Amino acid sequence: MIDIHNHLFINVDDGPSSKKEVLNLLNQAVKQGITHVICTPHHHSGSYKTPAGVVDKKIVEVRKIAQKNGLNIELHPGQEIRINDQIINELKSGESIPLNDTRYVLVEFSFTELRSDVHEILAELRSLGYIPIIAHPERCRPIAREADHLQKIVSDGAKAQVTAGSVTGELGTGIQEMSLEWIEKGLIHIVASDAHHASYRPFLLKDALDIIETRLGSEVRDRLVQNAEAVVNDKVFE
Repeated sequence: MIDIHNHLFINVDDGPSSKKEVLNLLNQAVKQGITHVICTPHHHSGSYKTPAGVVDKKIVEVRKIAQKNGLNIELHPGQEIRINDQIINELKSGESIPLNDTRYVLVEFSFTELRSDVHEILAELRSLGYIPIIAHPERCRPIAREADHLQKIVSDGAKAQVTAGSVTGELGTGIQEMSLEWIEKGLIHIVASDAHHASYRPFLLKDALDIIETRLGSEVRDRLVQNAEAVVNDKVFE
């Protein structure tokens, strides 16, 4: 399995604050059956800014922890980029980066509002050859209240990623049922962990995929897994 969204870098955002916490997360990922992880620290989210130069340094640190402890897991660079006025310029300059140097860019919306120019920004990303992946749209209140927003975003060519904990019910049964409904309708293309800490924001990717298989069938589960594989390998998927 491949996880395209998580927070594994030490002291860069609200993820781990020590090597021990990173190791706990990596061990948990391996036990879940995860073989590839795209590390996605927050960028332009509140006070968190993690430009490409920081990503390059921090991923070396996490790779060393994995190697030192004999963990068979591949770690790739990325960012979770909060939609902002500089996103286009920073992608052009290289300060913002796509997932694993692919065409896919992980874009986060505010939890409380949807920018009036969101469709224009996403269209400009697509015009540059990028495919936006919307991080956890189920946590964006305007989208949760009115799924037509997500329908248009997806119809226009973006993809969407739901958080594993939303599927497992960690964030409430209402969000769980909404997430499963969106997956069934084809509005969600990928499930990712958004893991921050092994205890209180853990890797739950396998748990979520198991629930999806039980509720929606193995074909749906397999498609979500294959889509994540397509992202890390820079392949196009429907």
